[in-house]
Amino acid sequence: MLGLTDKVFLPISIFILNVVLGIFKFVLLNAVGACFAIYAKHGCEYASSVGWTRSTGYLETIKSFLNTYNRKNVPGSVKGALVAGFFATLAASHLDKGIASFTNPAFKHGPPRKVVVASPQFAPLAIHNTFIGWTSVVPSNGSVVVTMKKTLNSSIAIPNPADGQIYSPVTSEYSETCTDLEVILEGHPIKSGCATVSIGFSSSTYPGQFIKTQRSPNQWGIVMKPNPGEYIFTSLNTPLLAAFSTQAPNSTDNERAVDCNFMENHRLRRPEDSIEGVTAFPMTSTTKCFHNNGEITTIAMTTTRFINYLNTYSLVLVDSIFTNTSDPLLLAMEETSKTRMSPSPPSRPPRNTSAEVWIELRVVGSTIDIYACGSTLPHSGGMFIRGSFECVYGTISVLHFRPLSKDIFRSYRREKYTQRSFATYMTLEYFTNILGDGKADPISIEKLRNDTVAVVEYMAQLGSNYYADFDTGKLYIQYDVADLKLGLEMPLWVLVVAGIILLVGFCAWQLTEWLVGPPHTSSLYSVLHDQLAFRSNTLVPKLMRFRIQPLMFEDVKLFPDEIGFKYKTGSSCEVVTTPITK
Repeated sequence: MLGLTDKVFLPISIFILNVVLGIFKFVLLNAVGACFAIYAKHGCEYASSVGWTRSTGYLETIKSFLNTYNRKNVPGSVKGALVAGFFATLAASHLDKGIASFTNPAFKHGPPRKVVVASPQFAPLAIHNTFIGWTSVVPSNGSVVVTMKKTLNSSIAIPNPADGQIYSPVTSEYSETCTDLEVILEGHPIKSGCATVSIGFSSSTYPGQFIKTQRSPNQWGIVMKPNPGEYIFTSLNTPLLAAFSTQAPNSTDNERAVDCNFMENHRLRRPEDSIEGVTAFPMTSTTKCFHNNGEITTIAMTTTRFINYLNTYSLVLVDSIFTNTSDPLLLAMEETSKTRMSPSPPSRPPRNTSAEVWIELRVVGSTIDIYACGSTLPHSGGMFIRGSFECVYGTISVLHFRPLSKDIFRSYRREKYTQRSFATYMTLEYFTNILGDGKADPISIEKLRNDTVAVVEYMAQLGSNYYADFDTGKLYIQYDVADLKLGLEMPLWVLVVAGIILLVGFCAWQLTEWLVGPPHTSSLYSVLHDQLAFRSNTLVPKLMRFRIQPLMFEDVKLFPDEIGFKYKTGSSCEVVTTPITK
């Protein structure tokens, strides 16, 4: 229900508004005239003159007031009525402009109709499959969901969009089928659950020990330690992976078929090509997998990376990168860096090897936070390359659900649906402000986590919509398309007050015309016309012939005796004495 302070949409143009306000002004001026007609009927002998003077305009009213101000024979009530008439007419003449000042141009969506849009923007990028038109930048302190909606509504990515139409992707409700995930890290089980998410880094080999410590009910610390004299083939500078499967938890890898997998979409650089600090600003990527039983899995992943050439965990660097260093994962990593000592590496290790890798893992429901750090050993490849200490912070959110609405794209699919691995439906990069010292704004871990959850939830709201057919290289989206209706908006209270004033003014005007009537409701000209018609007992036209020498209407003298008066002819004034012929 609308409140009085809410704004209402009026589907009219400025021209129609001006016509309506013109009628409003016309009625209001007649209502003011009706008030003075009542005053003329019940007032003194000057009362009619007040009403007639008011109707001649502001200048004539001011002249009459100045002329009668010092006249003691004119009652004070008459002078007050003259002043009141001036300001009442002024208010009635400008109230429409006051109403117009509360009015602003606006638009409203018309009744929506459903339209399916096929976007042929599929592009295979190495092992990735992506749609190149669906990449956007999240503004600093902006909403990631709003950015997603703007991306989907963008006429740039929609083929042949119709002008003046609004595209809104169709969303629906859903029911989650699993909210507690089993998590496996680099092949090692972390916790049990109703569905499995396996995470790790690509091309990983970890010979040696996998030391797991549970720090709290939902947080674990992991140390990957190589055997003496060996090294870890690290992948901290390669993409983070997430694979989802719906098989029974605690099953073996051979029994666990992958239903949906996803890969970090960052364009990573080698450590020797990077400068110290943030090497990959936050980026959120998302995907969607359709299953034969009608269920859907959506995965969203947000990661950011940094590097330190001191070859150790730098608290100073971490403090400059993140806003809240009291996050449990960061605190735990700090403690690990104080207690762990990297073993002596073998001589001349190959590229992308580490002495030890530390990982902090947090799992809350279907959201996983991972913070991994490790030292990259120096190596020689024709020239000596210094070592570095690399870290990656990531949030992975998974939703496995069944849409509660009908699958709108069932008729578009082939008999056998081809699920592509590592398919990226949308990529969202975060706009980062660069401060005066050349450093970037600190990164909020809480915002990254909340945004990742928001992205996966919005992807779930899209349900079976936003469907990729990789066989034909098209992305299908069903929109609610609405025509844009232009109009005006104003506060409800202004509309109500204006309506009441218009109704009261119209009723006062009409009742006065009916109950009071002429001559009090007529102008002086109309009174003269009616008297001439009555005296001559003939039909006198409303537009009468007028002569000034002598003063005559329709050849009838207004004054029976001789009269002298001033009139202007060019730039001179003369006094004319006109004898009256008897």
